[in-house]
Amino acid sequence: MYAVSRKILTGGEFDEHWSHYGHLSISYRDATEHYVNYINGKWQCDDTIDEQTRSYLCCAAEIADAIDECINRGYDIKRLNEFLCPEHYPSELLRVLLDEMGLGIYYACEIMLKCYGKRLATLLDIPFPVSIQPRTAMLTDVLKSSLNELGFAYFDAYDTDFRAPFGAVECGTELSLSLLTFGGVSEAFVCFECGYVNFELPMQRLGDYFTCTYTPTQSGAYGYCFKLLTDSGKRFVCADEGGHLSVISEKSEECFRLTVFEQGFETPDWFKHSVMYQIFPDRFGFSLDNTAKNGIEYHTSLGQTPELHGSITEPVRYMPRSFETNYLPDDFYGGTLKGIQSKLPYLKELGISVIYLNPIFEARSNHRYDTSDYGKIDPVLGNEIDYVNLCSEAQRLGIRIILDGVFSHTGADSVYFNRYSSYDSVGAYQGDSSPYYPWYSFDTFPDKYRCWWGFKELPEVDEHNGTWQDYIINSDDSIVRKWLRLGASGWRLDVADELPDEVLSLIRKAAKLEKPDSVIIGEVWEDAVTKESYGKRRNYALGYSLDSVMNYPFRRAVIDFALGKTDAFALRDFLLSQMANYPKPLYLSLMNLLGSHDVERLHTALCFDFEIKSLSREQQAYLSISAEQKERADTLQKLCAAIQYSVAGVPCLYYGDEECFDGGCDPFNRTPFEPSRCGLHNFYSKLGQLRNKNAELSLGSMWVSAPSPDILEITREYQDGKIVCIINKSNDLYSIPYNNCTSLLDNNNIDTVPPMSAEIYKFT
Repeated sequence: MYAVSRKILTGGEFDEHWSHYGHLSISYRDATEHYVNYINGKWQCDDTIDEQTRSYLCCAAEIADAIDECINRGYDIKRLNEFLCPEHYPSELLRVLLDEMGLGIYYACEIMLKCYGKRLATLLDIPFPVSIQPRTAMLTDVLKSSLNELGFAYFDAYDTDFRAPFGAVECGTELSLSLLTFGGVSEAFVCFECGYVNFELPMQRLGDYFTCTYTPTQSGAYGYCFKLLTDSGKRFVCADEGGHLSVISEKSEECFRLTVFEQGFETPDWFKHSVMYQIFPDRFGFSLDNTAKNGIEYHTSLGQTPELHGSITEPVRYMPRSFETNYLPDDFYGGTLKGIQSKLPYLKELGISVIYLNPIFEARSNHRYDTSDYGKIDPVLGNEIDYVNLCSEAQRLGIRIILDGVFSHTGADSVYFNRYSSYDSVGAYQGDSSPYYPWYSFDTFPDKYRCWWGFKELPEVDEHNGTWQDYIINSDDSIVRKWLRLGASGWRLDVADELPDEVLSLIRKAAKLEKPDSVIIGEVWEDAVTKESYGKRRNYALGYSLDSVMNYPFRRAVIDFALGKTDAFALRDFLLSQMANYPKPLYLSLMNLLGSHDVERLHTALCFDFEIKSLSREQQAYLSISAEQKERADTLQKLCAAIQYSVAGVPCLYYGDEECFDGGCDPFNRTPFEPSRCGLHNFYSKLGQLRNKNAELSLGSMWVSAPSPDILEITREYQDGKIVCIINKSNDLYSIPYNNCTSLLDNNNIDTVPPMSAEIYKFT
């Protein structure tokens, strides 16, 4: 609070003073002064004052203090609702907004609707005594008439009194929509849009409300707003910046969202309970044998130029060699499948139950996104037996394996394309006698062909080609089915944007035929419901093609909050928006990552206030991090991790992040890792075990609130259990408003959350 004592006036009389410019000021005569004090977390005043006056004084102090806090923190007054949720006397807030802040009546009404919401209509019916505050009493009628004459209405998409059921709905589900009005609306309509289809539904008056029902029969990403006919003309009720509260406009603007998904859409239950760990195979798990060395010799025999580092302490190569024009990522550290298998007990300590492996199939590069042979494990990593053994041992320990499917393109140096004649096969580059020739599109044979984002080393395939579909997807021994049959539990699909929706659906269908509880995850960097690519809205999240997506928007939102680029209000709105707009089966399966092979290391991102990707590779190679920056990043990473493991979805830990590994973008985010159980290892281990032991954190309902710009509260409830995670990013102690709870992080902070820290409480 910005004040511990407030002077409030009651009684007396007031005078209105109008200037030549039409500005109104108010003066009071014979009023009584009262001092209201903030003590032990609430406003208090003289006990001798009658109950109604005391209630008014405390409410007036609360309003004045919230306005000061809003302004002093640099927020626009239209966001006053973030600081104020008063229980009584809306006309007192109107008095302050009009008289003391000089706002117009229309703007003031908008702010009041956000602060009081649906309670406003009921509170206006409670008489306010003139003897307590005559100006406030007079403004009660002013507020009523203004809401009526200006055609105001209220809607909250997250409140089931206005929209039921909450969130995304299955096709065939009846949706109820209600709109609260204040007497000035004669007719109301719901205006829907989905793609190029637009339609209106009339609403029926029911007391102060207008209501209607709608049963969508077609899945899609819908938008809707409300059209009102009033005495003042046509009005529209649209969504505010948070996406769920209403604003009044003279034209249709931002719509509320409605996601409709396919009937029967389900995702694997085991995956919802999981904690995931992402491994870049060449850089994690090193076996004490000649597997990697023999694999390097194999690639060399093909005419390729791989190099095996002598030690994992050597820096990654990031510049072209003397015989290269461009940097080629074919320096290897020798990670193997056997090495990963040897690390399974370590992963079990971290609470890991599913491993996502970057590509493991034969390829020229260390990242292996330039596949040479989908049917063969890269010999640097091992062989098919090693793969089967890894999956088998992981399963014995309760850990599943998810593979990386790179199906939109192959490597130019592959059995399929064979640009460099490295392989004995007749590749597409050799001509139309190749069985693979129809997979590719040549503008001018052989050197001008369609390739992924212009990279000549990554020729694109025609995913509609029947022989390609049979080989990769449809046949009984297809690539998708073979590797599931041999032990994997799912696929992560690289660049899902580049795969047509119908092909994604075929992949999911084939995977479920082979292993009904397999999971299909798409690499999607944006909102999976509204994502558009190649001129069309994609249906990733609607139950056709994917069980889950990589939640990169989550990463951005959490890091921005940690760095102070946004506040707890913005992170709350983001988390609630995903909860409201993603189908629940997919929402509970979201791959919630904070690091990956495609972004700078989490710890490094938290060291700096600028974007690491804006630096050149040379600059990133020599990036210096001070001890102070590291300490700050350690603190912020704990906050990020607590959020990651507390929200709905599947937390995914990128290898080495548990020990606060640093590094910029590719290839510096792919350095070799040998666990030492340093850094935040124990913290992540604790979070992983909590996630595994408490169903609230995997299956529970969720609500997110923000008591202030620096405080985030995540509440999870399942059956009779309740867990609350509190993130305190302020520099002050935060007193928790709860009783009967224990700290799951064993910090013994039962009553307060220390500055710049996180606590997770379980209610007893």
